Amino acid sequence: MSRLETLNNRLFQLYEQYVGEPDSAKDVYAYWIFALGYLVGLIGVLSYLLGPASTPGTQFGQREITISVAATGLAITLFGIVLMLPVRRRGIQASVVGLGAAIAGVIGFTVVYPINWPGGTGPDQSPLVIAVYTLGIAILAGVTALVPVVTGQKGMFVEEEGITEEPPIFLGDALRDALFAVFRDDDGDWTWRIVTQEAVAESDSSALTRPDAESAIERLKGQIGSASLLEITTAAFRMYQNEMDHWRWMLMREDGSVVAESGGEFRERDGAEESVSFLKDHGPDADVVHIEGAAFNYYENRGDWHWELLDENRTAIAEGPTSFDGQGAAETAAIEAADRIADSRILAIETVGVELLEVDDGWVWRVLDDDDEELIRSTETFAGRRQAESAADGVRMALGNASVTVAEDPSYELYETGEGWAWRLVDETERAVATEHDPLPERAGAESMIDAFSDGAAEAGVIEIDDADYEVYPGEREGPDEDEDQVWHWRLVTDDRHVIADSTEPHETPEAARDAIERVRGQAAEADLIEFEESAFQVYEADTGEWRWRLIDEDGTVLADSGEEHASRGEATQAMTTLKEQAPDAELLEIDTAAFELYRDVEGDGGWGWRLIDEAGKMVAEGPRTHPSRGEARSALNDLVDHLEARIRTMDEPAFQAYTDGDDWRWRYLLTDGTIVADDARPEPTRDDLENAIETVRPTASEAGSFVVGDVFVRMAENGAWSFEVLDRQRNVVADGVQSYEARDEAIDAISLVQDNVQAAPVFTIQEAVVWLHRTDGNWDWRLVDEDRNVLATAPSSEPNRERAEAALDRVRDLMPGAGAVDFGVASYELFRDADEMWRWRLIDADRSTVAGGENAYEDRAAAVAAIEDVRDLIRGASVLEIDSATFELHAEMGGWRWHLVDENGSPLAESIQVHDTRTEARDAMEEVKELAPDGWIRFTE
Repeated sequence: MSRLETLNNRLFQLYEQYVGEPDSAKDVYAYWIFALGYLVGLIGVLSYLLGPASTPGTQFGQREITISVAATGLAITLFGIVLMLPVRRRGIQASVVGLGAAIAGVIGFTVVYPINWPGGTGPDQSPLVIAVYTLGIAILAGVTALVPVVTGQKGMFVEEEGITEEPPIFLGDALRDALFAVFRDDDGDWTWRIVTQEAVAESDSSALTRPDAESAIERLKGQIGSASLLEITTAAFRMYQNEMDHWRWMLMREDGSVVAESGGEFRERDGAEESVSFLKDHGPDADVVHIEGAAFNYYENRGDWHWELLDENRTAIAEGPTSFDGQGAAETAAIEAADRIADSRILAIETVGVELLEVDDGWVWRVLDDDDEELIRSTETFAGRRQAESAADGVRMALGNASVTVAEDPSYELYETGEGWAWRLVDETERAVATEHDPLPERAGAESMIDAFSDGAAEAGVIEIDDADYEVYPGEREGPDEDEDQVWHWRLVTDDRHVIADSTEPHETPEAARDAIERVRGQAAEADLIEFEESAFQVYEADTGEWRWRLIDEDGTVLADSGEEHASRGEATQAMTTLKEQAPDAELLEIDTAAFELYRDVEGDGGWGWRLIDEAGKMVAEGPRTHPSRGEARSALNDLVDHLEARIRTMDEPAFQAYTDGDDWRWRYLLTDGTIVADDARPEPTRDDLENAIETVRPTASEAGSFVVGDVFVRMAENGAWSFEVLDRQRNVVADGVQSYEARDEAIDAISLVQDNVQAAPVFTIQEAVVWLHRTDGNWDWRLVDEDRNVLATAPSSEPNRERAEAALDRVRDLMPGAGAVDFGVASYELFRDADEMWRWRLIDADRSTVAGGENAYEDRAAAVAAIEDVRDLIRGASVLEIDSATFELHAEMGGWRWHLVDENGSPLAESIQVHDTRTEARDAMEEVKELAPDGWIRFTE
């Protein structure tokens, strides 16, 4: 024997002594290669740790050797592991390639280290070396680990466990087979026997994993030995307890096939028995019910009748809102709902809606929230729906920007009219106490009047004019000296603020203005009246005593003057002669005293005016306006003459003017320039009442806030609780808030809800019925409501969003008008389609609870109906069996006999493969399985 053979035998002996019986020579060589690699790698690692790694300044050569030895040992170890595993030839070949790549990487390391390694003096070649070595190691590891995972093919490199070829009977390809059983004899040598095999039973179900299958087999082995025998020759109800200790039943034919099972589980056996009894009592004669589209169901509950609309899946999609005294009343209500729902408007009020409501004497409008609670109702009743709608549109369009006020808070209300911007002052009693005198074209002008009244009313005095008064008042200086102190003017006014005369020039002081009034008094008393019908020459004496002349046309305009002064009247008259020839028709006037002149304002409006000219020809007073005729101008001049001795009053601050209007007393508020800012809102009977009213107005005017009134505004009030109402700009209440609120913020929230949403709110009226989409807690449902707010139908459940609620409603509107009626009775068979569009049946009771369900599905309805007829026949003759433990069942089938093994829960465990000709043969086969199976071996093949 050669040394090589001796070494080989020694390796086998050591393996059998310390490892075990090898399956092949490959196992022995693989083990020793693994041991060699482990030893080499260990030496390399220890050498590195105890040598170069621990000694400073160690030569690069020693470090190179230790790293190379350790890396080589790792590669050999992995190669040994690969050989130890049951890999195919191609796997060994791939491992050899990986080992070669790893050795090549080690050799490359010895070549480039240390010069071409990181830290060396040459170019770095470490990435290439590391990549080659890593590739080799990856191939070695991937053969047994990575490749099966990535490819999903276990047998690509790895051999299947056990023998390479299995008997056909093990693979399920044959029912009978023979195999050689190889085993060791008493001397330890191998021998064999031929064993014939026959498949006698198979599992009723499959397992997902090998452990699951093994567990199922062990459980089966444990139950076979104690299983009892039950012969089934007719249909039977099998009663059993499931894994949760709940009772169920199934109806099976004599061949063991299940055709129906209980619709639910029962905690007690009595419940299952009652269910079976119900089926046996009512199942043979129960009607078949099939809903196409939808159908009404009428049912009784505790003496009351109800209706519901069911779809083809027996799901309620609509129902009556209440109960009825009898089935006839329920049917009438359902038919009414079906008649109305198709043509009814769909109404979705997410926040608020506006309803036009017919009442006894006409129409009103009101605002509702999303809970159908009334928030606002119009105060006026309208003759027709269109008028109510027009009024509602006007209010709701204005409400969005409407101001909100609080009663008992004084305020200025600024609003726009056809004549311009007006305002009123409302006191704490909600009574208007002051108004504008005249509307102004611009809002800013009206606001300035409010400011003037608010600023001065508290300190303003009260004046009274008996007939007429001279008023001396301040004014602004005009021209280059406008920044200096104010100037003063005067006017003669009557008690109704008719200005009789105005000053023609400003005065520096009030006293100067008063002196001017005195001059007017004196000169007007002596003044002659001059009426111009055509041009005239005037000769007059100037203030310096010299004489002058001038030519005046019929409207009083100076056309020419002397240009120089003359010592006497004669000289002035002679100097005028030449020009007189140019105007021969001009009248010659000589002015010795002051004179009133009546003239036509040709350049203006063409009316007639008057002016007072003193003896020096200077205008000292004039009428404030022109008049349509000469007579009216003369009458206005006479007013001045009649009131020359009127009282003189300095008016340097705004004032309340008290005056009478027939029998009543009134006031107006004046600025110093005579502008009337405000009038009272109502008269007073006495002067004392008027003074009291003015005293009341003073603090109100100073303290009141201001807001703009549109077409409408909202007024809040507190009277034990908060409420609000809607007013128009004339302060007429057009709508009342019908709710009351405990807190002010709650009222404000309700007003904001209306203001923010009423413009876009739906406007509707319920003529016959409306379908109301409604949101509660984020979910949507619907209800059918008639004009009297009676709910005719509702959704049985809510939807998570509006779109799904609308889709459910559309389905009801499509199906409900054409729906028939269905009567479930005490028990009935119901046909339905499952998720796979296959037909199935179930038996339901009067409460529509499922009592039994069919086990099979059918492609067409007729087949399902035929299955029901078959079940009717089975029920009549079916016996009742109770399963307490695993049981062998013998069934007559296909002209023969077959056995089944079921556990205590009624779940099938195994069944015979063959159909035996006689009951005895089937029983013998079953007894053989019962005897041998508990100790049978488990052999897995893949």
